[in-house]
Amino acid sequence: MKKLNVLLLKSFIGPLLLTFFIALFILLLQFLWKYVDDLVGKGLDLGTIAQFMFYASWTMVPMALPLAVLLSSLMVFGNLGEHYELVAMKAAGISLRKAMRPLVIACVLVCGIAFYFANYAVPNAYKNYRKIYYEIRTKKPAINIREGEYYNKLEGYVIRLGQKEEDGHVLKDVQIYDHTDKQGNVRVTMSKTGSMEISKDERYLIFNLQDGYTYSEETQDPQTREARPFTRIKFKKQCLVFDLSEFDLSQNEEGMFDKHHKGLTIAQLNVEMDTIKLGEQQRIEEIVNSITGRDHYLRTYASNDSLMALIPAKNAYTLPNADSTVYKSAFYTASNTFADMEYYKADVLTWQEKLNAYGVEWHKKFSLSLACLILFFIGAPLGAIIRKGGLGMPVVVSVLLFIAYHVINVIGEKSALKGEFLVWEGVWLAPLIFLPFGIFLTLKATSDSPLLDADVWRKHFKK
Repeated sequence: MKKLNVLLLKSFIGPLLLTFFIALFILLLQFLWKYVDDLVGKGLDLGTIAQFMFYASWTMVPMALPLAVLLSSLMVFGNLGEHYELVAMKAAGISLRKAMRPLVIACVLVCGIAFYFANYAVPNAYKNYRKIYYEIRTKKPAINIREGEYYNKLEGYVIRLGQKEEDGHVLKDVQIYDHTDKQGNVRVTMSKTGSMEISKDERYLIFNLQDGYTYSEETQDPQTREARPFTRIKFKKQCLVFDLSEFDLSQNEEGMFDKHHKGLTIAQLNVEMDTIKLGEQQRIEEIVNSITGRDHYLRTYASNDSLMALIPAKNAYTLPNADSTVYKSAFYTASNTFADMEYYKADVLTWQEKLNAYGVEWHKKFSLSLACLILFFIGAPLGAIIRKGGLGMPVVVSVLLFIAYHVINVIGEKSALKGEFLVWEGVWLAPLIFLPFGIFLTLKATSDSPLLDADVWRKHFKK
C-alpha cells in the first residue's frame, strides 16, 4: 500500500506542477493584456517590466492553485481509469477512497500553501506591484490622456481631449473642468486648439490653449442657483499649469497602498474593519445630529395646513401674510433636508461598500484555499468516471468547470460588494454550490456508478 501511495503521489505532483505553471502563465497573460496600454510606449527597461510581472504573478497563485488541482487530479485518475489500473486496484481490494486518501492529504497541504500565499505573500506582492504600476502609469501623465476620454487623475480636475496629434502635443477641442471648489461643474475652460507638454524637471504639466472660453459660475449664495452670477471670458491664448508633484511616489508616503484591502493580512483586515465600523457609526450620529439640529420649523409647523400649500416653490414667494417668511424658511429647510438625505444616503453606502470590500477580502483568503480541496473532490472522481487521461478531454472538462466556478464566484463577490448578498454568502456562493456536486461525484465514483456510460443512458431512454 505504501508503494501505491508513493506511486499515486508521484503521478499527482508532476501534473500538478505542470498545470500550475500553465495556469499561472495564462492568468499572467490575461493580466498583461489588461495593462498593456500602460506599459507600451513608456521606454521601460526590462528589469522594471520583469519586476512588475514577478510581483503580479505572486498575486495569482491562490487563483492558479485550484485550477491546477482540478486539472491534475482529473488527469491522474483519468489515466488510471484509461489503463485499467483502477480496476486492478479494486481487484486487489483497494477501493477508490483508499486510493484518493494520500492525494487528499497532499491537497490539504496545497490548501495550506494557498492560504499562506493569500494571507502573507499576496498582500506584500500586491503592494509592491501596485507601487511599480503607479510609477509606470504616472511616468508620463500626458501619454495617458487619450482622445475622447475623461482623464481624472489630476486631483480636482477632469480633462477631455477631442483629438490629439501623433506627436502627443498638438491638441484640438480641449475641455478642462475645474472641481477644486467641490461645487460641481461651475468652472469650465474650452478651447479649439492647444498644446500639451511637461516641464523639463517633470514637475508640471503645461497646457497652452488658443481660441477658447472660460465659463464660471459664482457660488457665494448656496440657497438658489438663480442668485449665482454667470461669467464667460474669451481668450486668444491661455496657459494652464498643473502640479505633478502628487505623481512623484518618492514625495508621497511609501505606505500609500498599505491600507488597501488586498494588501492586508487577516489580522490587519480585522483592525481595519473595526475602524470602518466605528467611523461609519460616528458618521451616522453626525448625520442624525445635523438633521435634528435644523428641523425646528418642521417640528413647529408640520401640522399647519398652510405649509402644505407651499409645496409648489413659486407659491412660497407670493404669500401675503406676515408669517410667510417663517413658512418659506420651513419649506426650504424641508427641501434642503430632503436633498441632503440623498447625499447622506450615498455617504453611508460608501462606508458600507468599503466595509464589504474588506469583508470580501477576509473571506476570500479562506474560500480560495478550500477551493483546492473542493475541486479535487470534483476532478478525482470525474477522472475515474470519464477514464480519459492526457491533456485532451481532462483539459476541456476542467477548464469548463473552472470557468463555471470562477463566474459564480465573481457574481457572488460583486453582489456582496453591492450589499445584495451578505458578505459570507457572496464569497462562499461558488464553494457551497460545487461542494454538493463534488460529494455526489465521489459517491458515484466509489460505488462504480455508470454515470457517463453512453450505453447505460441509451438503454435507460429506450425503456
